[in-house]
Amino acid sequence: MEQAHSKGYVHRDIKPENILFREDDSPVLTDFGIARTIKSKANMTQVGTVIGTPYYMSPEQAKGEASDGRSDLYSLGVVLYEILTGEKLFHADSSLAISVKHIHEQPPALPTNLSGLQPLLDKLLAKKPEFRFQSARELIEELKAFAEQPHVKSNTGKLPALTLLGKLSDVLARDAKYITGKTLQLFGKNAKQNSLPSHTLEIVPASTNNNNHTQLATRISPALTNLNNTSARSNKGIYARAGIYIVLISAIIFSGWNFISGGEKPSAREQWASITGQANATENTSLIPLTVNPIPKEARVRILNIRDKYTAGLELPPGTYQLEISYPGYTTRKKWIRLDAHNAVIDIALQKANQQKTTNSLPLPELVLVKAGSYLMGNPNTQGAKPTNIENDFYIGRYEITFNEYDFFAIETNRALPDDNGWGRGERPVINISWDDAIAYINWLNKTTGKNYRLPTSAEWEFAARGNTTSSYWWGNNPDDAHERANCRFGCKSWWNSFFDNKTQVVGAFPPNDFGVHDTAGNVAEWTSDCADKTASTQEQTACLKREVHGGAFTSKVENIAAYSQIAVTATKARKNLGFRLAQEIPQARILDDQPNTDGQPRRRNIFRELRDSIFNRDN
Repeated sequence: MEQAHSKGYVHRDIKPENILFREDDSPVLTDFGIARTIKSKANMTQVGTVIGTPYYMSPEQAKGEASDGRSDLYSLGVVLYEILTGEKLFHADSSLAISVKHIHEQPPALPTNLSGLQPLLDKLLAKKPEFRFQSARELIEELKAFAEQPHVKSNTGKLPALTLLGKLSDVLARDAKYITGKTLQLFGKNAKQNSLPSHTLEIVPASTNNNNHTQLATRISPALTNLNNTSARSNKGIYARAGIYIVLISAIIFSGWNFISGGEKPSAREQWASITGQANATENTSLIPLTVNPIPKEARVRILNIRDKYTAGLELPPGTYQLEISYPGYTTRKKWIRLDAHNAVIDIALQKANQQKTTNSLPLPELVLVKAGSYLMGNPNTQGAKPTNIENDFYIGRYEITFNEYDFFAIETNRALPDDNGWGRGERPVINISWDDAIAYINWLNKTTGKNYRLPTSAEWEFAARGNTTSSYWWGNNPDDAHERANCRFGCKSWWNSFFDNKTQVVGAFPPNDFGVHDTAGNVAEWTSDCADKTASTQEQTACLKREVHGGAFTSKVENIAAYSQIAVTATKARKNLGFRLAQEIPQARILDDQPNTDGQPRRRNIFRELRDSIFNRDN
C-alpha cells in the first residue's frame, strides 16, 4: 500500500478478498480494478459495484467525496478489526445503512485482551482523514515502535491483572473489616467507632496518547466518607455493601462449582452407563473397535464428546461420537458418526485448504432419506395425538439451512442479508428469517438447480424429528438427558449457565437422531409448509397468515423442544430464533414398486435400486 501511494495511486477497495498470500505466507495486495491516481478528479465507483465493498468503505468514500491514501488506511483499519475479532466492523440490512454507519457511528471497542491495540485502531478509523495516520509509512513506523515496547507483552499478559487483583484484595479486606466492625456496633456488641477504609479503588479511563497504550489505570484515592456524621443512611450503606459482597461470593462459588463439575468430559463407558443405567459396559455390552482411516493418513483424529484418546481399534460401546480430523494445509473436518457393528470402519478424506468451495460455488443442503411409515403425531399424553401415515419416502435436510447457504442466495439476488445478532455467520443456522424469506430462497434454489426443494409438512417434520422413536424426544422421554444433546435455554445446560443469554450453535454441534438428522430439538425453531391460521381456507394457502413452526429453539425451555412441540407464527415475522430446513420429493424415476408380485414369484435383484441406496444412504 505504501508503494502504491508513493506512486500516486489510491486502491479504494481494501478488503480481505483482495489480500492474497503466497506459499511462504507473504501477503500480496491485488485487484486495482477501481484504483485511480490521487490527482484524478474522476468520480468514485458507485457503492455496490464490488460485492462486499460497503463493509470496508471510508466515510469520505461513502459520501462520494474525494479520497486519498488515508481512505485506504481507514479500510485497512476495518480489516484489522475483523482480523482481531472475527466480526465485521458494522452490520446492517443494506449497503446504504452500512455506509451511514461508517459516516456517523463510532466503532465498537476491542475485547479487553486486545485493548493495547485500541489507540492504533482508533487512529486508523478516525472519521476525519486529518485525524488518521497521514501515510502508510507513518503506520509502518508506529507498528514497529509499538511492537518493540515492553508494555505490549504486559498488556496482554497476566501481571497487570494480578497487580489489579492485589489492590482489589486490599480494598476488599479493608471493607470486610469495616463491615464486620460496623455490624457488631449496630447490634450493640462493639461500641468502638470504626473508620472507613482509608483508600478505595477507582477505575479511570486510560490515556489515548499514542505514546501510552496502557488501557487500564488504577488510582488509589482517599475515602471521602466522614464518620463523625454517622446516620441511618450510612447504615443502609452497610447493608448495601454487605449485600453486594454476598452476591459476589455466591457467584464465585457457583462459577467454581460449575467449572469443577462440568469441566471434564465423561469417558465412553461413563457416558454409556449414564444413558443405559448399566454400571459396567464391559460386562453388559459388546465393545466395538473403532477404526478411522483419514486421508492423508498422517491426519490427527480426535473424539470430541468423550475423554478417551483415539487410537486405531479403540474399543467403545455402541453410540454416537463426534470426530475431528485435522492436518496442516487441509481443512479441518468434524463429523458425527453412529458406531455399531456395521459402521466400525470410517473413511474420511480432507480437502486441501486451497481446494475449498469458492464463493462462486453454490452450496447445496445435505439431505437424508426418510422411509415412509406410521406414527402417533402430537403429544401422546393428550387427546390431540392422532395416528398419522407418511405414505411416501422423502428427503429432508440433515442440517438446518446455514448462513453460508442463505447468504449466497441473498447476494446473488441483491437481497438484504439477515442479521446474525453478532454471533457469527458461516455454519450457524440462518436466523431472522420469515416464512416468506424461506419460500423466496426455495424458489430461487429450484430455479437455479432444476430440483424440487420445499419446506417439509408438519407431519413429515415431526416424523423425521422423532428418528424412528415413539418417545417425546429422539433420545427418550427424560428431559434431563437433553444435556449435550440439544441447544436450549433452560434444561439443556447447567442451572448457573441458564442465567446468561444463550445463542445458536453451528449446525451438527450435537448428535443426530436415528435418521441421521441433527438439531431437531432446539437450536432454532423451523418453519413448515402447514398453515396454522384456522380462518384461512385450506385451498387458499396464499391467504394463510400464520404457519406452523416446530422444534423449539435456543431460547426455549426443555419441555418446549419435544418432537411434537409447535407454535403458530405470522408468516411475515422474522425472529432471532427462527430458521428452516428443506425437504425434497424423491423423483418418480427412483420410486420403485415394493409390493410382492401377484403371482407369488420372488422378484429379481434390482441393481438400480441397490446402487441408489448405496449412494443416497451413505454416511460419508
